Amino acid sequence: MRSLVVVAIALVGIASSAAADEPRAAPPVPPDALADAATHATFAAHVIDGDDARAAGRKTAAARSYAAALAVRHDPLIAGRLGVLLVELGRPVDAADLLLDAIQRASSASSDERQGFLKAYDAARAEVAWIDVTISHVGAKLTLDSEPRNKSGFSALSMFVTPGEHELRATLDGYEPAVVIFTARKGEQRTITLTLRELPKPLPPPERLLRRRDVDRAYTVEEPREDESARREPIVGGVAGQEKKPGLRGTIGAGPVVVFGVASWSPAVGGVLAGSLRTNEHVSIGVEGRAAWLTSGVQDGQINAMTAGGLLNACGHYRWFYGCLVGHIGVINIEFEGTGYKERSLSFMQPGVGGRIGARLSLGSSFSLQAAAEAIGLARGTKLMVGQTVLIDQPPVMITSQLLTGWDF
Repeated sequence: MRSLVVVAIALVGIASSAAADEPRAAPPVPPDALADAATHATFAAHVIDGDDARAAGRKTAAARSYAAALAVRHDPLIAGRLGVLLVELGRPVDAADLLLDAIQRASSASSDERQGFLKAYDAARAEVAWIDVTISHVGAKLTLDSEPRNKSGFSALSMFVTPGEHELRATLDGYEPAVVIFTARKGEQRTITLTLRELPKPLPPPERLLRRRDVDRAYTVEEPREDESARREPIVGGVAGQEKKPGLRGTIGAGPVVVFGVASWSPAVGGVLAGSLRTNEHVSIGVEGRAAWLTSGVQDGQINAMTAGGLLNACGHYRWFYGCLVGHIGVINIEFEGTGYKERSLSFMQPGVGGRIGARLSLGSSFSLQAAAEAIGLARGTKLMVGQTVLIDQPPVMITSQLLTGWDF
C-alpha cells in the first residue's frame, strides 16, 4: 500500500513539472505597432545605405538612398545631408528648401555637419530667388506655374523660385482669380501680393407676371407692388439708354506754376489752366495755358520779365506715373523800368518742345491732384546788350514745375 502511495506522488510531481515547462501563449502584436516598426526599419535601412554610399564617395547613390528615406518619413537631418549632396552634384536649386529645414530643425546634427549645411545653403541661396507671397484671403488655392503650392491655405508664405519668368495664381470660390507674372533673378528677395476681388452677385431672375382668370374667362395682370414700382435701373450718362463710354474721361485743372529761364534763372511764379482727354487707361492728350512773372527783376530790379503761352501735350500713363511729350508756343516779354533805362517793352515769340514727368493721385471718383516737372528747349535764347555790355544772356531752355487740382468728368 505504501509503495502505491509513493508511486502516485511521483507521477503527480512529474505532471506538475511538465505543465510548468510548457510556454504560455503570448498576446498578439497590434497591427499599428507592426506598421510603425516596418516603417522605422525601412527608413533606417535607406539611411544606412545612404551613409555607406556617401562614405564611399558614391554621391549619386547616397542621394538616391536619402531621397528614398525621406519618402518614408521626413527627417531634417537627412534632408540636410541630401541638400549638401545636391549642391555637390550641381543641383543647388533643388537643395535650398532641404538645407533651410535642416538649419532650422536638425538639432541632432554635429557642429561640423551644421557648418556643412550652412555653407551648402549659402551656395544654393545664391542661385535662387526668395519670394514672400501675401494673399488677401485665407484658404485660397495657390499655384506656381500651374503646380500646387500652399496646400494649407495660409494667407502668407515664402518659397524659393528658380530664375526666370513665373506665374503665381490664387483662386477662391466666389472671387476673381488673382494672377501675377514676374521674372525671378538669382539671389534676389521680393514680396508679391495677390488680391482676390469678389465676383459680382448674379442678378435675380425676372419675376413672372401673375395672371388670374375671372368668371368671364378674361385675363388681367396683377398690379405691381409699391416696392417693385419704386425700383429703377440706374441711368448712366444722363440720358436713359445712353451709357457712358468706357475709358473716355476728361479733366479740367488749375494750379500754381514756377518757371526757371524767363530772362533769368530766378523763379517766375504764376498760374496754369489745363484740360485733357484720356482716351484709354494709358494715353491722354491735353492743352494748357499759363503765365508767370519774375519774382525779382534783372539788373537790380530795373528789368522785369514774364512769359505767357500755350502748351500741347501727349502723355503715356502707367498706374499713377506719367510721361509726356510737350510742345510750347508763347512769348517772353521784357520791360525796362527805373532811372537807368528808358521805359520800353520788348516781346519775343518762343516756340519749343520738351518732355514732362509727373504723378497723379486720385481724390475720390471726381477729383485728382497732379504734380509735374518739365524741361523745354526753345528755338533761341534771350540776349540783350547795351553797347558792349551784356544785360541778359539766357540759354534757350525753360524748366517748369507745377501742381494741379483737377476735376474729372
